[in-house]
Amino acid sequence: MSGSDGLVVGRGMPALLLRGVLLAVGLGILVVPLSEGITTGTFVVLLPAVLASVYAPASPAPAGVVVVAAVLAALADGDPLRPGVLVLVPLVHLFHVTCGIAGAIPAAGRVHVRALRAPVLRFLLIQAVMAVLVVLVALLPTGRNAPFLEALALVGLAAVALVVVLLQRVK
Repeated sequence: MSGSDGLVVGRGMPALLLRGVLLAVGLGILVVPLSEGITTGTFVVLLPAVLASVYAPASPAPAGVVVVAAVLAALADGDPLRPGVLVLVPLVHLFHVTCGIAGAIPAAGRVHVRALRAPVLRFLLIQAVMAVLVVLVALLPTGRNAPFLEALALVGLAAVALVVVLLQRVK
């Protein structure tokens, strides 16, 4: 037996780097409500939740960041498709995904970049779908719709629900 029979894991990057990414994204989440003029809720609730999430990403603190950021965005005046909201959605999603990964790896551990490939691809796919949905919502009329179109939309929604139920049964 030689000494190379064990598992060779290589170098990887320090998992502490994920905490740095969390801090940077968390500060980005903090800047968006500040740029929209919401200061009290941002500093009183969001900043401690971001810092707690960086320290303990597997705790309930990241959920608090997500909820508080959503509430602050909803309380701000303006168009629902304003730039602040459109920037906040991917930031909050990236924060959530990074907390999930950082919470599973000890802070003193190491992680291979290859191990992050699947989560990165899933993140990009979800953001692409969200971009398409945002474009569709932006194209919707803002006035009243014809009753025929509303009925057609309800039938389409029921058809989508039926397809989802049928796909769940196939498994």
